[in-house]
Amino acid sequence: MKRLDAIKQPHDIKQLTESELVELASEIRHFLIDSVSQTGGHIGANLGVVELTIALHHAFNIQSGKSDGDHILFDVGHQGYTHKLLTGRKSAFDTLNQMGGMSRFVSHHESEYDLMEASHAGTAIPIACGLAYSKMQNTQQGSVIAFIGDGSMVEGMAFEGLNFSAEYPLPLFIVINDNGMSIPPNVGGLHNLFSAPDWQQRCADWFEGMGFGYVSVDDGHDMTKLLEGMAKAQTAASYSHTGPIVIHVKTEKGRGLALADNHPYKLHFSMPFNPETGEGVAATLTGTTFQGIVGNTLMQHMEKDKTVYALTPATPYASGVEALMKTFPDRAIDVGMAEQHAVGMAAGLAMAGNKVFMCFQSTFMQRAWDQLFHDICFPKHSVTIVSARSGFAGFDGPTHHGIYDFGLLRTLPDIKIFYAGTARDLQAIMQTRLADTNIPIAQGPMIVLHPYETVPQNEENYLPSELTPLEDVEVVRSGDDGLIIAVANQLQTAIALREKIKSQRQQTFKVVNLRWLKPLPFKSLIPLLQSHAKAISLEEGLKDTGVGTAINQLINDQQLDCDLLVSALEQGILPAGDKQTLAEIGAIDTDSIYQQAAKRWEWQA
Repeated sequence: MKRLDAIKQPHDIKQLTESELVELASEIRHFLIDSVSQTGGHIGANLGVVELTIALHHAFNIQSGKSDGDHILFDVGHQGYTHKLLTGRKSAFDTLNQMGGMSRFVSHHESEYDLMEASHAGTAIPIACGLAYSKMQNTQQGSVIAFIGDGSMVEGMAFEGLNFSAEYPLPLFIVINDNGMSIPPNVGGLHNLFSAPDWQQRCADWFEGMGFGYVSVDDGHDMTKLLEGMAKAQTAASYSHTGPIVIHVKTEKGRGLALADNHPYKLHFSMPFNPETGEGVAATLTGTTFQGIVGNTLMQHMEKDKTVYALTPATPYASGVEALMKTFPDRAIDVGMAEQHAVGMAAGLAMAGNKVFMCFQSTFMQRAWDQLFHDICFPKHSVTIVSARSGFAGFDGPTHHGIYDFGLLRTLPDIKIFYAGTARDLQAIMQTRLADTNIPIAQGPMIVLHPYETVPQNEENYLPSELTPLEDVEVVRSGDDGLIIAVANQLQTAIALREKIKSQRQQTFKVVNLRWLKPLPFKSLIPLLQSHAKAISLEEGLKDTGVGTAINQLINDQQLDCDLLVSALEQGILPAGDKQTLAEIGAIDTDSIYQQAAKRWEWQA
């Protein structure tokens, strides 16, 4: 690792010869396989951009955000591992996927060379437009490089940024890392354009027709071709062109790792694994998952009902749609990284009389809020939005947490919001929405939230023997001294809190499972609040706009004599981490809630 160990900042590779750059690429590829196989991470995505990232740092004068020169922005940021190595972060790689460790994405909290916080797609080009426009206006030296994958190019923001940037002589380079995939293989017209046999000529015509300069590199792992392409692009920008330059590079996701060749997503992400045998290569979650229940339930109904459709915006595995796409390719549709389009298309399918299920991750669903309002809720279409990862999202970064969803969604008109924190509840609500029935909960727009975790194996041990009607609050544990209202995925925390109160205070609190978040189940909830002077609400979301706040509003409106302690997150930004640690940081773990209750009600130690 003599080449890699000598790199502390991008300037250190400027003097390397082409053959030495090839050696550096080999060292980085081996290092990434050795390191990420032990920690887990976005291995496939990063192995595909080793040479391309090196070539960019060699050809351009990459600087930190505080210095003049060239600045690089990585869209999404999950493919920034080589960039991290070239900016002096090799020693931190053993902390990847650890609490407080290296981020899976580029992060301005981690390095001055990471100008933007990233993990959502399509943002690099618009942000680069702003930086480049400022350079142009102030005649500052240097260019801005927006590094974006072909999968992210279909995002609305990316296209809007392209449209704007083509109009101005911006010092902007748009580097397209074209590996034919987002997480799964790409879809749509742009993918067809990029993968055509004569892609170079067709893409040149398309981009140049918009006003861009265009340079293509047909092998993004050939250092000679990459350096020639960079030089050609820089020459075009300096002498023969007055607008942004597109550098279009073909790469191979998972390059250099045999395991990736046969993996459906080219090992986009993996937990720790043996690079020789493949042992350990697995999804983030193992066992029965909530999204698996969604997929299995839809599968059963799609076999007998041709009006059932499932849509997902480039997240078929994480949302349970992967197997459906293989069995029902005409009705289980990956629309690409196009959340807003997904909602609009769902509206059209519903207008045609179909039963439509949109399968999102919570963090990406928020990108389509206006479409949910304008195209689903306003016309009251009977569309079911199934949102995975509501609550904590693990180690994927602060922006991936689904702790904002209820606060955003509760403002939508005529929407029903159901949180399925148990397998039984998820199956029941899915069956209800799929049935041919006119009952109110089967009609109109609905959002079904569920956590991103494995279904507890002992679920039946803490639930009533029979399913309580979905419209009602479900009593899980009896008690007369107080009330604990658990928003679905906090049910086990609620039971643990009840036991702690019982052992410490000899008081028995009733525990209820709150599934309906909007509208609140007034008929069954109000009598419970009336009959208990003390109550605690538990949720894995923000307090200001959360469920507990909504319940407090109900208490005030009904003038109920109930003192409600709201257990929810005070802060809006949390780090990546495991569920228990994040709960402790947010003070919504069992011990923290007990201490809050003891202080509020003056329980003596």
